[in-house]
Amino acid sequence: MQDNFVFSGTGHALGKYSVRNKHIEDALHNGYLKGFNEERVRNSLNYIEFLKTNPEASPFDYFAGHKMGFETRGHVTPFPPNRNQISTQSALDLGVIAIENALKDADVHPKDIGMWMVSTVSPHEQAPGIACTIKGFFTKFSDFTPTYTLTSGCSGFCVNLQGGIEFLKNNPEIQHIVVAHTETMSSFLTKLTDFIPFVTFGDAATAVILSRKPGKTREGVISVVNYQDLKMVNFVGVDKDWNLYMDSRVVRERATIDIIKSATEVIEKSGWGIDEIDMLLPHQTGNAILEAASDQLRLPREKLYREVQRNHGNVSGLGVPLGLSLLKKSGELKAGMKILSPVAGVGGEYGAFTYQVPLNGKKVKTNGYLTGLSTELKNRTALVTGTTGALGRKITVELAKRGCQLLLQYNKNDKKMAELEKELDQYNVEFKVFRADFSQHEDVTRFIYEISNNNNKIDYLIHTAAVTGSLSRASEVSHDELSEVLQINQFSAISLTKGLKDIFSGEGTILYTGSVAEIAQFSGSSAYVASKKGLHGFAASFAGEALSLGMRSIYYMIGLFDGGMTKKLDEKQIDAVTTAINQETVDSPETVAERIVKSLYIPKVINTTNSYEGVLLVRKDGFFL
Repeated sequence: MQDNFVFSGTGHALGKYSVRNKHIEDALHNGYLKGFNEERVRNSLNYIEFLKTNPEASPFDYFAGHKMGFETRGHVTPFPPNRNQISTQSALDLGVIAIENALKDADVHPKDIGMWMVSTVSPHEQAPGIACTIKGFFTKFSDFTPTYTLTSGCSGFCVNLQGGIEFLKNNPEIQHIVVAHTETMSSFLTKLTDFIPFVTFGDAATAVILSRKPGKTREGVISVVNYQDLKMVNFVGVDKDWNLYMDSRVVRERATIDIIKSATEVIEKSGWGIDEIDMLLPHQTGNAILEAASDQLRLPREKLYREVQRNHGNVSGLGVPLGLSLLKKSGELKAGMKILSPVAGVGGEYGAFTYQVPLNGKKVKTNGYLTGLSTELKNRTALVTGTTGALGRKITVELAKRGCQLLLQYNKNDKKMAELEKELDQYNVEFKVFRADFSQHEDVTRFIYEISNNNNKIDYLIHTAAVTGSLSRASEVSHDELSEVLQINQFSAISLTKGLKDIFSGEGTILYTGSVAEIAQFSGSSAYVASKKGLHGFAASFAGEALSLGMRSIYYMIGLFDGGMTKKLDEKQIDAVTTAINQETVDSPETVAERIVKSLYIPKVINTTNSYEGVLLVRKDGFFL
């Protein structure tokens, strides 16, 4: 038996704005881009011949699509980009999505990952390295596995692949590592007007789970090499002002030479004949390089895979794994296939690897993604208030999915509570239910006593109990209504937090649910907003004491979500609020609840932004200000 190293899972994420050749052609006609000589192409014999079978093709269609090999690419921002535009998605965002998809595809839980390796040349920030930050979206604070960030473009994935294999060889107790590459190439184009880079580059991320798989025969990664060509070091890159520079002639010449050189070496090291290779899946640089390399390697062009460049553009170092991910998703990655993947590009880095798709079709043995999820909060206890509300119920279920023991408060909706209890019965968790009317101070006091005197230790305290009131104008809100809203939304949470501090476990989180109404007020929200602002103030003032007790504090401000405040707002109000806070979509309560529960024990959560008020973490969910 020998250790093989296989891609047990793949995943990818794409820039959400589709930029087609027609969009770039329109930008040329409108004077936004320049450099295309339409008349020269129109008069060329090759174009005239092409029109015989493609009569509708414009000169730009022919040049960009047929000659260069690019038709569509995804960008993280609309095209053409605003010169002062900040991306709504970053390389970090795309990388997190790609890695999560790969983990699920491999059926591997993040706690079973022994190393996180990420390469990019377009990081969301200079430091810390993007791998450090990405890991924070998947693991608990107690996870100390190493991370490795590589600043490398076209060869980044290949370099990390070689390093990852060496890491696994030197650490036999580790079974799985993440190898990912993520890029927002469009961020380098905002000051450019030459049309070529816009035709060429796209935004995406891809991840693989590189796993150890014992076997009697060699499969998975067979051979991998990496080098650097100094003759290309000054001819393609990104300058200190974040602008792309590229000498296409030099790049084409040297990249073709380097691709052939590295490909020939790994073929020989693998012991393969040219005829045995089922697919040439290279870095997707454009037809000029790919076709020349294919021809010189004596591989038929029908074996040349170029769907990535055609449909997604040159996406730097993730082009090869993106091809593998797309092939796997479409069912075209067949057992036993022999794939050759050479790469070359920025900085003169180049390399190649050979990969044989595992023959036996059996998946790598894993502990399971869902199995790992079901034990993430085992032996932990959470107290959730307002559990019959739309959000409180979903939070409760998310906690149960992770094996958390539950203390559940509700007011008076016995039917909804019974439904929730029935739903919780499918999970192997203990839960206790308490009925307490938070509008009554006496009930709050009794509830605190019951919790405190049941020998419970609380790891997570989640405040979701709240009422909106009638949403009348401030002048129309009665004293009784204002008092009730303040008591339920603010004073009960304050009393509960202070009253239970002696049974905090010392290694948990207090989470207060805030509201977008604090920022984007709508007509009639005065009582509700006053109560939430009061709770926010308490959370900030108590956070220091909570920290001394070993408890993190999070004030979680939620944008509009389906089933929440949206039930009481009309369409015009919803549009006004989402526009004011830059919220693109109204999420489901399940999605929001999942992010809230992750916030309790995982440092970072996708689709949120963070700031601090002293030691209080203020997390905004689903909107960006």
